[in-house]
Amino acid sequence: RHQPSVGVSNVFDRTYQRFTCCEITQETEQVFRFRFQLQQERVPGQTLYIPPGCHLLLRAPRHRSNDLADEKLKSWRENHPASCHTRPAPTARIKKYDTKEDDLYLSRPYTPVAHRREDCSFEMLIKMEPNGAMTDYLLSLNVGRITKWKGVYGEFAWDRNRYRNLVAFTQGVGIAPIYTAFRAILDDEEDETHLTLVACFRDLQSVLLRDRLREMASYWNFRYSIYTSRKSSDAVSTFHSDPIKYKEPIYEQRLDGKDVERLLSSLPSRASDSLLVLLCGTEPFTRFLTGCLEKMGIENCFTFYTVARVHSSLPR
Repeated sequence: RHQPSVGVSNVFDRTYQRFTCCEITQETEQVFRFRFQLQQERVPGQTLYIPPGCHLLLRAPRHRSNDLADEKLKSWRENHPASCHTRPAPTARIKKYDTKEDDLYLSRPYTPVAHRREDCSFEMLIKMEPNGAMTDYLLSLNVGRITKWKGVYGEFAWDRNRYRNLVAFTQGVGIAPIYTAFRAILDDEEDETHLTLVACFRDLQSVLLRDRLREMASYWNFRYSIYTSRKSSDAVSTFHSDPIKYKEPIYEQRLDGKDVERLLSSLPSRASDSLLVLLCGTEPFTRFLTGCLEKMGIENCFTFYTVARVHSSLPR
Protein backbone atom coordinates (compact mmCIF):
# COMPACT_ATOMS: atom_id res chain seq x y z
CA ARG A 1 0.00 0.00 0.00
CA HIS A 2 2.75 2.41 0.94
CA GLN A 3 5.40 1.22 -1.49
CA PRO A 4 6.68 2.82 -4.72
CA SER A 5 6.77 1.06 -8.08
CA VAL A 6 8.36 -2.35 -8.45
CA GLY A 7 12.13 -2.09 -8.67
CA VAL A 8 12.27 1.25 -6.85
CA SER A 9 12.98 1.58 -3.13
CA ASN A 10 11.67 4.32 -0.88
CA VAL A 11 13.92 6.74 1.00
CA PHE A 12 11.56 6.21 3.93
CA ASP A 13 12.04 2.68 5.27
CA ARG A 14 10.69 3.18 8.82
CA THR A 15 14.09 4.27 10.11
CA TYR A 16 15.03 7.88 10.83
CA GLN A 17 16.52 9.74 7.86
CA ARG A 18 18.36 13.06 7.97
CA PHE A 19 16.70 15.99 6.19
CA THR A 20 18.01 19.53 5.94
CA CYS A 21 15.64 22.42 6.66
CA CYS A 22 15.73 24.39 3.39
CA GLU A 23 12.99 26.99 3.78
CA ILE A 24 10.80 28.51 6.50
CA THR A 25 7.76 30.64 5.63
CA GLN A 26 5.05 32.00 7.88
CA GLU A 27 1.62 31.16 6.42
CA THR A 28 -0.69 32.44 9.16
CA GLU A 29 -0.28 33.83 12.66
CA GLN A 30 0.27 30.33 14.09
CA VAL A 31 1.19 28.15 11.10
CA PHE A 32 4.58 27.93 9.39
CA ARG A 33 5.52 26.15 6.19
CA PHE A 34 8.78 24.18 6.40
CA ARG A 35 10.57 22.55 3.47
CA PHE A 36 13.00 19.71 4.12
CA GLN A 37 15.39 17.98 1.72
CA LEU A 38 17.25 14.69 2.05
CA GLN A 39 20.75 15.40 3.31
CA GLN A 40 22.66 12.45 1.88
CA GLU A 41 22.83 11.40 -1.76
CA ARG A 42 20.22 8.94 -2.93
CA VAL A 43 21.09 5.34 -3.56
CA PRO A 44 20.58 4.39 -7.25
CA GLY A 45 17.01 3.18 -7.74
CA GLN A 46 15.78 5.05 -4.67
CA THR A 47 13.06 7.70 -4.59
CA LEU A 48 11.05 9.74 -2.11
CA TYR A 49 7.54 8.31 -1.98
CA ILE A 50 4.83 9.66 0.34
CA PRO A 51 1.34 8.35 -0.50
CA PRO A 52 -1.53 10.88 -0.29
CA GLY A 53 -2.92 11.27 3.22
CA CYS A 54 0.06 9.62 4.91
CA HIS A 55 2.24 11.18 7.58
CA LEU A 56 5.84 11.17 8.79
CA LEU A 57 7.32 11.24 12.28
CA LEU A 58 9.62 14.07 13.34
CA ARG A 59 12.00 13.27 16.20
CA ALA A 60 13.59 15.91 18.40
CA PRO A 61 15.78 15.89 21.53
CA ARG A 62 13.95 16.77 24.71
CA HIS A 63 16.69 19.08 25.96
CA ARG A 64 16.41 22.77 25.10
CA SER A 65 18.51 24.05 22.22
CA ASN A 66 20.54 27.23 22.51
CA ASP A 67 20.81 27.64 18.73
CA LEU A 68 19.58 30.88 17.22
CA ALA A 69 16.35 30.41 15.30
CA ASP A 70 15.16 31.81 12.01
CA GLU A 71 14.20 35.49 12.37
CA LYS A 72 10.51 34.78 11.68
CA LEU A 73 10.48 32.07 14.34
CA LYS A 74 12.27 34.27 16.86
CA SER A 75 9.66 36.96 16.25
CA TRP A 76 6.87 34.44 16.84
CA ARG A 77 8.48 33.31 20.09
CA GLU A 78 8.63 36.90 21.33
CA ASN A 79 4.96 37.48 20.48
CA HIS A 80 3.76 34.20 22.02
CA PRO A 81 5.56 33.84 25.36
CA ALA A 82 5.00 30.75 27.45
CA SER A 83 6.69 28.99 30.32
CA CYS A 84 7.69 26.23 27.89
CA HIS A 85 10.00 28.70 26.16
CA THR A 86 11.84 29.75 29.30
CA ARG A 87 15.16 28.01 29.06
CA PRO A 88 16.17 26.14 32.24
CA ALA A 89 19.58 26.31 33.87
CA PRO A 90 22.18 24.12 32.15
CA THR A 91 22.05 20.48 33.21
CA ALA A 92 24.26 17.53 32.45
CA ARG A 93 23.30 15.72 29.25
CA ILE A 94 21.79 12.30 29.86
CA LYS A 95 23.74 9.53 28.22
CA LYS A 96 21.65 7.28 26.02
CA TYR A 97 22.69 4.08 27.80
CA ASP A 98 21.51 5.56 31.12
CA THR A 99 17.86 5.98 30.19
CA LYS A 100 15.03 5.00 27.90
CA GLU A 101 14.85 6.52 24.41
CA ASP A 102 11.53 8.18 25.33
CA ASP A 103 13.39 10.16 27.99
CA LEU A 104 15.78 11.54 25.39
CA TYR A 105 13.51 12.20 22.42
CA LEU A 106 9.99 13.23 21.56
CA SER A 107 8.24 12.55 18.26
CA ARG A 108 5.17 13.95 16.52
CA PRO A 109 3.35 13.04 13.28
CA TYR A 110 2.98 15.59 10.48
CA THR A 111 1.42 15.25 7.03
CA PRO A 112 3.27 16.72 4.04
CA VAL A 113 1.22 19.01 1.79
CA ALA A 114 3.66 18.48 -1.09
CA HIS A 115 6.72 16.47 -1.97
CA ARG A 116 9.15 16.35 -4.88
CA ARG A 117 10.63 13.05 -5.92
CA GLU A 118 13.28 14.74 -8.08
CA ASP A 119 15.16 16.38 -5.21
CA CYS A 120 13.76 14.27 -2.34
CA SER A 121 12.11 17.18 -0.56
CA PHE A 122 8.76 17.72 1.15
CA GLU A 123 6.77 20.57 2.66
CA MET A 124 4.95 20.65 5.99
CA LEU A 125 2.36 23.03 7.42
CA ILE A 126 2.95 23.02 11.18
CA LYS A 127 0.93 24.86 13.78
CA MET A 128 2.93 26.37 16.62
CA GLU A 129 1.54 25.93 20.13
CA PRO A 130 2.87 28.31 22.83
CA ASN A 131 3.15 25.45 25.34
CA GLY A 132 3.98 22.70 22.87
CA ALA A 133 7.03 20.53 23.51
CA MET A 134 7.73 20.04 19.79
CA THR A 135 7.07 23.73 19.15
CA ASP A 136 10.03 24.58 21.37
CA TYR A 137 12.24 22.47 19.12
CA LEU A 138 10.77 23.84 15.88
CA LEU A 139 11.33 27.40 17.08
CA SER A 140 15.05 26.65 17.25
CA LEU A 141 15.27 25.66 13.57
CA ASN A 142 16.92 27.70 10.87
CA VAL A 143 17.81 27.06 7.24
CA GLY A 144 20.60 24.49 7.09
CA ARG A 145 19.64 22.69 10.32
CA ILE A 146 19.50 18.88 10.18
CA THR A 147 16.27 17.18 11.27
CA LYS A 148 15.29 13.52 11.54
CA TRP A 149 12.16 12.03 9.96
CA LYS A 150 10.83 8.53 9.41
CA GLY A 151 7.78 6.99 7.79
CA VAL A 152 5.56 6.49 6.08
CA TYR A 153 2.50 5.90 8.27
CA GLY A 154 -1.23 5.98 7.65
CA GLU A 155 -4.22 3.73 7.02
CA PHE A 156 -5.88 5.70 4.22
CA ALA A 157 -5.67 4.12 0.76
CA TRP A 158 -7.58 5.22 -2.31
CA ASP A 159 -8.73 3.07 -5.22
CA ARG A 160 -9.55 4.98 -8.38
CA ASN A 161 -13.32 5.64 -8.80
CA ARG A 162 -14.11 3.55 -5.70
CA TYR A 163 -16.82 6.04 -4.70
CA ARG A 164 -18.86 8.44 -6.78
CA ASN A 165 -18.63 11.17 -4.14
CA LEU A 166 -15.81 11.95 -1.72
CA VAL A 167 -16.72 14.62 0.85
CA ALA A 168 -14.26 15.97 3.41
CA PHE A 169 -14.66 18.15 6.50
CA THR A 170 -11.45 19.61 7.91
CA GLN A 171 -10.39 21.91 10.71
CA GLY A 172 -7.23 24.02 10.68
CA VAL A 173 -4.05 22.15 9.72
CA GLY A 174 -6.25 19.05 9.43
CA ILE A 175 -6.66 20.12 5.82
CA ALA A 176 -3.21 18.64 5.01
CA PRO A 177 -4.05 14.92 4.48
CA ILE A 178 -7.29 15.78 2.68
CA TYR A 179 -5.54 18.23 0.39
CA THR A 180 -2.92 15.68 -0.67
CA ALA A 181 -5.57 13.01 -1.29
CA PHE A 182 -7.77 15.34 -3.35
CA ARG A 183 -4.78 16.72 -5.25
CA ALA A 184 -3.74 13.19 -6.25
CA ILE A 185 -7.25 12.36 -7.46
CA LEU A 186 -7.46 15.54 -9.54
CA ASP A 187 -4.07 14.75 -11.09
CA ASP A 188 -5.38 11.34 -12.17
CA GLU A 189 -7.16 11.88 -15.49
CA GLU A 190 -8.90 8.51 -15.21
CA ASP A 191 -10.44 9.26 -11.80
CA GLU A 192 -13.88 10.87 -12.11
CA THR A 193 -14.75 10.98 -8.43
CA HIS A 194 -16.69 14.09 -7.40
CA LEU A 195 -14.78 15.88 -4.62
CA THR A 196 -16.27 18.24 -2.05
CA LEU A 197 -14.21 19.96 0.65
CA VAL A 198 -15.55 21.90 3.62
CA ALA A 199 -12.65 23.55 5.45
CA CYS A 200 -13.15 25.27 8.81
CA PHE A 201 -10.82 27.89 10.27
CA ARG A 202 -10.83 30.37 13.14
CA ASP A 203 -10.90 33.45 10.89
CA LEU A 204 -9.97 34.65 7.42
CA GLN A 205 -6.39 35.29 8.52
CA SER A 206 -6.05 31.61 9.49
CA VAL A 207 -7.14 30.08 6.16
CA LEU A 208 -4.53 27.72 4.71
CA LEU A 209 -3.89 26.77 1.07
CA ARG A 210 -6.32 29.44 -0.07
CA ASP A 211 -4.68 30.09 -3.45
CA ARG A 212 -4.28 26.37 -4.15
CA LEU A 213 -7.95 25.71 -3.43
CA ARG A 214 -8.98 28.44 -5.86
CA GLU A 215 -6.78 26.83 -8.49
CA MET A 216 -8.26 23.39 -7.83
CA ALA A 217 -11.77 24.82 -8.26
CA SER A 218 -11.09 25.04 -12.00
CA TYR A 219 -11.48 21.24 -12.17
CA TRP A 220 -14.97 20.09 -13.12
CA ASN A 221 -15.17 17.53 -10.30
CA PHE A 222 -14.01 19.67 -7.36
CA ARG A 223 -15.89 22.18 -5.24
CA TYR A 224 -15.13 23.63 -1.85
CA SER A 225 -16.35 26.00 0.83
CA ILE A 226 -14.59 27.65 3.75
CA TYR A 227 -16.23 28.46 7.09
CA THR A 228 -14.70 30.79 9.68
CA SER A 229 -15.93 30.90 13.26
CA ARG A 230 -15.07 34.61 13.53
CA LYS A 231 -15.79 37.48 11.18
CA SER A 232 -12.84 39.39 9.79
CA SER A 233 -13.94 42.52 11.63
CA ASP A 234 -13.84 40.63 14.95
CA ALA A 235 -10.50 38.91 14.43
CA VAL A 236 -7.57 40.06 16.51
CA SER A 237 -4.54 39.27 14.38
CA THR A 238 -1.41 40.99 13.20
CA PHE A 239 -1.23 38.71 10.17
CA HIS A 240 -2.48 40.14 6.89
CA SER A 241 -4.89 38.31 4.57
CA ASP A 242 -6.47 39.25 1.27
CA PRO A 243 -10.15 40.26 1.35
CA ILE A 244 -12.72 37.75 0.13
CA LYS A 245 -12.68 37.69 -3.65
CA TYR A 246 -15.67 37.70 -5.99
CA LYS A 247 -17.49 34.35 -5.82
CA GLU A 248 -14.91 32.95 -3.41
CA PRO A 249 -16.86 30.41 -1.30
CA ILE A 250 -15.96 31.76 2.13
CA TYR A 251 -18.66 32.02 4.80
CA GLU A 252 -17.89 33.98 7.95
CA GLN A 253 -19.95 31.76 10.22
CA ARG A 254 -19.42 28.60 12.22
CA LEU A 255 -20.32 25.37 10.43
CA ASP A 256 -23.48 23.91 11.99
CA GLY A 257 -25.56 20.78 11.61
CA LYS A 258 -27.94 22.35 9.11
CA ASP A 259 -25.02 23.25 6.84
CA VAL A 260 -23.75 19.67 6.96
CA GLU A 261 -27.19 18.21 6.27
CA ARG A 262 -27.85 20.61 3.39
CA LEU A 263 -24.54 19.81 1.73
CA LEU A 264 -24.82 16.04 2.03
CA SER A 265 -28.48 16.03 1.01
CA SER A 266 -27.60 17.81 -2.23
CA LEU A 267 -25.39 14.94 -3.41
CA PRO A 268 -26.78 12.84 -6.29
CA SER A 269 -26.74 9.69 -4.17
CA ARG A 270 -25.80 8.65 -0.62
CA ALA A 271 -25.81 4.92 -1.26
CA SER A 272 -23.04 3.00 0.49
CA ASP A 273 -21.22 2.39 -2.78
CA SER A 274 -21.25 6.05 -3.87
CA LEU A 275 -20.22 8.16 -0.85
CA LEU A 276 -17.25 8.29 1.50
CA VAL A 277 -16.88 11.06 4.09
CA LEU A 278 -13.43 12.07 5.35
CA LEU A 279 -12.86 13.91 8.64
CA CYS A 280 -9.78 15.57 10.11
CA GLY A 281 -9.74 17.91 13.09
CA THR A 282 -9.92 18.02 16.86
CA GLU A 283 -11.88 15.43 18.82
CA PRO A 284 -14.87 17.77 19.44
CA PHE A 285 -14.94 18.67 15.73
CA THR A 286 -14.97 15.07 14.50
CA ARG A 287 -17.45 14.05 17.23
CA PHE A 288 -19.85 16.79 16.08
CA LEU A 289 -19.61 15.65 12.46
CA THR A 290 -19.91 11.97 13.34
CA GLY A 291 -23.16 12.83 15.11
CA CYS A 292 -24.43 14.62 12.01
CA LEU A 293 -23.59 11.62 9.84
CA GLU A 294 -25.32 9.21 12.22
CA LYS A 295 -28.50 11.31 12.11
CA MET A 296 -28.47 11.09 8.32
CA GLY A 297 -27.75 7.36 8.30
CA ILE A 298 -24.33 7.76 6.64
CA GLU A 299 -21.93 5.02 7.71
CA ASN A 300 -19.00 5.29 5.29
CA CYS A 301 -16.59 7.55 7.13
CA PHE A 302 -12.80 7.68 7.56
CA THR A 303 -11.16 9.85 10.21
CA PHE A 304 -7.62 11.19 10.00
CA TYR A 305 -6.30 11.96 13.47
CA THR A 306 -4.42 15.14 14.31
CA VAL A 307 -1.13 15.45 16.23
CA ALA A 308 -2.71 15.75 19.67
CA ARG A 309 -4.71 12.56 19.21
CA VAL A 310 -2.15 10.14 17.84
CA HIS A 311 1.38 10.99 18.96
CA SER A 312 1.24 8.98 22.18
CA SER A 313 0.46 5.73 20.34
CA LEU A 314 3.02 6.03 17.56
CA PRO A 315 6.43 4.35 17.49
CA ARG A 316 9.39 6.52 18.46
